[in-house]
Amino acid sequence: MFFGHDYSSWSMIVIWLGVTLVFGVSFHVALKTTKIELNLNQQLYVIVLASLTALIPAVGPYLAFLAAVLLTYRSADAGFGNVLGAMALTWLIAFLALLLTIGLIRVLMTIGPSTT
Repeated sequence: MFFGHDYSSWSMIVIWLGVTLVFGVSFHVALKTTKIELNLNQQLYVIVLASLTALIPAVGPYLAFLAAVLLTYRSADAGFGNVLGAMALTWLIAFLALLLTIGLIRVLMTIGPSTT
């Protein structure tokens, strides 16, 4: 039961994987943009642990970014301000990607096959 909806376990897994993918790509692009150097294993470690943290009910989505900030700060040789900037950029990229996805879904729904 997710916000009053009855999703199957497979649907929830697909939603979690989609959110993890968007966060992971956004995080990777933000790290490259801010020139914070983490190897691929460290990036995957931060992405997976932050995504697992996001599964905590009610506070998970907020805690996920906090976990990502702390894990990135501990793993990288960058300053805390740079890490916060990378997380802000991650939020922005993920938000824009989700807006683009919503827009594409609406366009596909309007030009899709009619049922008349």
